[in-house]
Amino acid sequence: MKTLNSMYGQAIGDMLGEPVEGLTREEIAMQHHTITGFLSPPSITDDTIMTHLVVRSICETGGADRHHIAQTFLRNRARIPRMGPTTAQALSRLAEDPDFTPTRGTTDGAAMRAPAIAWLFPADRVIPNAIESSLATHGAPVAIAGACAVACAVSKAIAGADIEAVIRAGVHGAREVSGDLASLILEAVSLVSGGSLEDAIDITGCGIETEEAVPAVFAIISKHHDFRSAVLAAVNLGGDADTIAGMAGAITGAMSHELPRDWIDACRGQPEAMILESRRCVSRFTDSTGHRSGTSH
Repeated sequence: MKTLNSMYGQAIGDMLGEPVEGLTREEIAMQHHTITGFLSPPSITDDTIMTHLVVRSICETGGADRHHIAQTFLRNRARIPRMGPTTAQALSRLAEDPDFTPTRGTTDGAAMRAPAIAWLFPADRVIPNAIESSLATHGAPVAIAGACAVACAVSKAIAGADIEAVIRAGVHGAREVSGDLASLILEAVSLVSGGSLEDAIDITGCGIETEEAVPAVFAIISKHHDFRSAVLAAVNLGGDADTIAGMAGAITGAMSHELPRDWIDACRGQPEAMILESRRCVSRFTDSTGHRSGTSH
């Protein structure tokens, strides 16, 4: 159930943030005052679609393979709306060279799809598989570290840990690849502990760069442990609202016993179909490997 709630949480955060992606906090306040729910008919973005494509790829191959994940994205490119700049560039290179492996890319596209790794793998296999999955499109250490941070946090949340342990897991995941990103996460959490979330974000930022988006996620969940309040806080901050709300939703969704029924109902159609298919894939994968996500063996 925790994995399923994480899947719904990621998709709901993505859909809530989609209409205001790219707006500033001030623009959102001027246009909507405070967002408390869906502003328009819910629609998923590349965040949700690509996260579930990672699940499909891993289940097809029996493990994370950067080239297969990238080819899966390329085969489904027409289905992926508003693709991020790093991912779009990587897939264009991949179309020319099937053996292409990126060495650049600092945006948060790898982190946004990292929950898939936590849904599939036990805790002791999350970091290497998050790294491998990231390298489908992102090669910069900060982007890979962001994926490790988010995947480790989701994994720990699925295991039933409290928020402090979840944050520690995220910091550990980041530090395995980038000490600088780990420090930024700790700084963001420290800032929000002594002041408002808005003041902390004014310092750290909440844009598409991993060094902004991932620390913002941890600032949000350290201030708002509840799923509903966490994703709404993320949405109202603006910036890369759909991605940040999706990552925060994947973590806090896994920590929740029950998600808002009306928000789950909003997933009917394509989002729910993808979620339920991924749930079946995860079940088959964990049965075949003998591992359970969120656990260590």
